[in-house]
Amino acid sequence: MQKLFLLLVVVLPILFRPASGFAQGRGDWLPQSDVKSPYAALSVPTALKPVPDSLASLLTKGYRITTTADYGGSGALFTLVWQRQTVICVLTAPVPGTDQNVPTSRCWALN
Repeated sequence: MQKLFLLLVVVLPILFRPASGFAQGRGDWLPQSDVKSPYAALSVPTALKPVPDSLASLLTKGYRITTTADYGGSGALFTLVWQRQTVICVLTAPVPGTDQNVPTSRCWALN
């Protein structure tokens, strides 16, 4: 009984610590582009082509959401894919007390 208690109290928390620590990363954990490191990627110019459709319209056309992220408190960022095209969209919610009283979205094609 004492061995089981020791296993539950001491060993299991040690085993699960790395997994939970990784899952709760903070800030920008990727290496910066100006850091001398074998893991730092170069900053490469990337074309963003404005898409004249809304997020809702793209979803109706068959695009699928593959990832979501918080966009710095000013909305949500979505990555969408359909066939071989990838699009990113920012969805901004209505802001009480301003003239923005409907949800809006801005989208860009990556390829």
